[in-house]
Amino acid sequence: MSETPSLTSYLVFNTVAKRGNLSAAAKELYISQPAVSRSLAKLEEGLSVKLFIRNSRGVRLTDEGAILYEHTKTAFDSLAQAQKCIERINTLGIGTLRIGASSSLCRFLLMPKLKDFIKHSPNVNPKISLGTSTEIMSKVENGLLDVGLISRLPSVHRLEYAEIKKLTDTFVASPEYVKKQEAMGINSDSKEIFEKSVLFLPQEGSYTRHHVDAILDFNQVLPSYITETDNPDSLCQFALSGAGIAAVPREFVEKDIKKGLLKELPLSLGGSKRSVGLCYSKTALQSKNLISFLDCYNRL
Repeated sequence: MSETPSLTSYLVFNTVAKRGNLSAAAKELYISQPAVSRSLAKLEEGLSVKLFIRNSRGVRLTDEGAILYEHTKTAFDSLAQAQKCIERINTLGIGTLRIGASSSLCRFLLMPKLKDFIKHSPNVNPKISLGTSTEIMSKVENGLLDVGLISRLPSVHRLEYAEIKKLTDTFVASPEYVKKQEAMGINSDSKEIFEKSVLFLPQEGSYTRHHVDAILDFNQVLPSYITETDNPDSLCQFALSGAGIAAVPREFVEKDIKKGLLKELPLSLGGSKRSVGLCYSKTALQSKNLISFLDCYNRL
């Protein structure tokens, strides 16, 4: 075999074998008959075998040609089926969307929009991955995820970033817990209550924890007791149960504060609000499913 035949030469061969006539094949392929003849001659030369025998009606396959035709027919039928599947995916929006989210943002900012996305794109199967904002952004960069919901990091590198909300990290506790601490002579209006209480904080290494630690450092708070969790629901539950003080985004517990179930404790933020949003690559915007998902955050 002198040269590896091209896919085009196999297509010409397959069409001639199917039609049994060079002129008919040329017409189907929108090329000239001499071009068909040259392609077949080159293929036969490359394979070192004769594929057709010419007769008065056109051509017929040799034994070797018949073997090759069975394989090319299967290959091109498979390609045609793949094309139909892709066209169906594009038409109906069928497919998978790989979504990553920071654990602290999943329930409050992803799940409500995910319901809206599933409603408008019922044929898309969303796959959710949880992790820190840094982990999620890295997976999006490496093509392991299509989009990530993260706290904006100092740099998002080559990714696109669309802000969807600003969050204010704050500290809350149950009114009963605050009263208990005050009964012990602890001032709830100063940093003393933070230094003499159990603090429930986001997991170390997460960007949320970094932001919370910055607030504590700004206020020169030296905690004595810290319990970590990567579950934002647990932080809220710890505070509601009266077990201590929890660091949570104010926007996630506003209803509980208004109902009197939680009390916000004064502590200077020492900085601006934390930006959260969606990160994705420019090339990923070619996906209709991603565009549909991004639209969920743009709907009123």
